Amino acid sequence: MNIYLKNYWSIYREFLETFENLTFKDIPLCLMTNFYQHIDQSLQTKMEEDTFPLSDKYPEMKYEMIQPYFDKWLNKGNLTLTTKLKNGKLLINSDYTRIPATCYRTLFDPEKTIILSRSNAEKVNGIPNETMKKYEENTEDISNRLIKIAKSIFRKLDNHPAFSNEFFQETFLNRIPLIVRTISAGHNLFQAHKISVIIVGTTEDIVSRTLAIVGRRYGIKSICLQHGILMGEEAFLPVFTKKVAVYGEYEKNWYLKRGLTPDRISEIGHPKYDQIFTRTTEKNRSLFDKFKLDTNKITLLVITGPNMDPERFTKLIENLIKDSRYQLIIKPHPWEIGKQKCQLYFDLEKKYESIKVWTIRGGNLYELIDQVDGVIGTLSTAILESILLKKPVFIFNFIFSNRTYGYYDQFGKHIQTDPNQLYAIIDKYYTVPEQKQDFEMTRDRFLGTLYLDGNSGQKLLFECCQNEDSSVANTPEK
Repeated sequence: MNIYLKNYWSIYREFLETFENLTFKDIPLCLMTNFYQHIDQSLQTKMEEDTFPLSDKYPEMKYEMIQPYFDKWLNKGNLTLTTKLKNGKLLINSDYTRIPATCYRTLFDPEKTIILSRSNAEKVNGIPNETMKKYEENTEDISNRLIKIAKSIFRKLDNHPAFSNEFFQETFLNRIPLIVRTISAGHNLFQAHKISVIIVGTTEDIVSRTLAIVGRRYGIKSICLQHGILMGEEAFLPVFTKKVAVYGEYEKNWYLKRGLTPDRISEIGHPKYDQIFTRTTEKNRSLFDKFKLDTNKITLLVITGPNMDPERFTKLIENLIKDSRYQLIIKPHPWEIGKQKCQLYFDLEKKYESIKVWTIRGGNLYELIDQVDGVIGTLSTAILESILLKKPVFIFNFIFSNRTYGYYDQFGKHIQTDPNQLYAIIDKYYTVPEQKQDFEMTRDRFLGTLYLDGNSGQKLLFECCQNEDSSVANTPEK
């Protein structure tokens, strides 16, 4: 564990134990908030130093201690009902689950399923829809009282290395009304509907975390799908749901190392990838028509992401574009598009005729990948999708980060921190036949460790029905 994460988990522990009596309906508010969102850049920089002062009362948490520590909080009597609720409906929080519309329509029985969304529509994808807003009530007085208590606690922590941070205090205090309102709405929702199983896509957001934690008090089983490849562990730990679905062996071992018991890990994969195995591909040249690309050149899709080193990225692109065999389509990350952080890519497009930038929202990524000869990308889920689509991938690790990420380490030389080295690997792949064979063997080994096989939707349904007396599956039409 690196210095930052060591300090992070120790401070998180101290936060819980300092604010444990700040509760609403017996639920500690400190358990409901996404802790890492209270850490600004200034505090993060300090926490990256070995000299960051930690209280002797809160010793270092080893990896294997992380999940068991949080489970002690979740397993307290006032938070957990041991009797499982059966014969109820399946509730799917549509935010962040990334379940395709086709899965909703073909897998889930509308009579036994409820979708929770932000839409006011009566039905979503043919399934009855509910909103949290419908179950909210006026909790302003309660929130104001809790904010006063929280402020009094913070006043005693003026010299604390983390809790005295203005951003930390402000974001936590501002979040209290939302936490209280959502807990209240969660209780009202579960009293209005008999729910046996909950599916969420993450527990980073307050609604999903509320469904999982409040649901425990009603004996409701909860399953958290994996919303992307494992990068920052703060986004995946602790686990608040009864079960966590994982993409493959890497994730399974990752969670086991951090103290999650094997019975809480479901080898499901994710339904969003099922369409890769079932879709029919037709010859599509729309990309070439749109950008007037040269069909005789090697076309490479370049997938970017936030927090990249622009100098190394530019060097890689210039190495490639100097070789007349290549033409590049740069696809910025949606976050970069939304925050208007794409100027580097537009400058490269303007400078080089063989570079095009794709910023169209809502386009089908799989159709885009189908049309190219290879994919160059940062550490991302899009690289995983390219691998599943049997495209050669070349991974650049140019991220500014206080840690390393091992998700794609199996690909060896196909992942590089040096732009010159990565260019050399790309060049060899398209000139030396043996390099293609080596990559395909590596890719097949990697695919063999995944639970992504086109049946994740069915496996998710099976997990939902485990220990249940009734099925939530849709009955196939005869």
